[in-house]
Amino acid sequence: INIILEKDNNSYRSFYNALLHEGYRDLAALLQDGIPAISSGNGKSSMDGMTSYVKTILCEGGVPQRPVVFVTRPKLVDAIKQKLCCLGNDPGWVTVYGMAGCGKTVLTAEALRDHQLLEDYFPGGVHWISVGKQDKAGLLIKLQNLCSRLEHDSTLSQRPPLNIEEAKDRLRLLMLRKYPR
Repeated sequence: INIILEKDNNSYRSFYNALLHEGYRDLAALLQDGIPAISSGNGKSSMDGMTSYVKTILCEGGVPQRPVVFVTRPKLVDAIKQKLCCLGNDPGWVTVYGMAGCGKTVLTAEALRDHQLLEDYFPGGVHWISVGKQDKAGLLIKLQNLCSRLEHDSTLSQRPPLNIEEAKDRLRLLMLRKYPR
């Protein structure tokens, strides 16, 4: 409880929601009166502070939604944002790594929920793919899907790549020519 009290209001709300969803309604009821109000100022269009622009870009790009039970980790999210901003106009990558289940996906998706970051550094949107452990057939399907998404406005309607090597070559060219950022 002391850790939750040291965090921001979102932590308290997340703890309350976790109690509700995990079957501890009686404990959640004890905390219900203390739930902090959610402000709706600053020109944001929703409870979670995301603008409709951000919601649209993230939805179109397939970025995972914020989990029901969510605890903010602003220092780690800011570190990812900083790394993304350091890329500037140059092509490059930011790699987030760690043990399975440590929150890499949630942290990275949260970093992208920033209107200014998306507008300044990802004007063409984002394309999120989860690869994980895949056999060759599953990996080929993921690569074909990404090629299709990246070529959606291309004047040449190309057939999907037939193998992993062809998909890698097509994605390499797309990244270099069409999506260098």
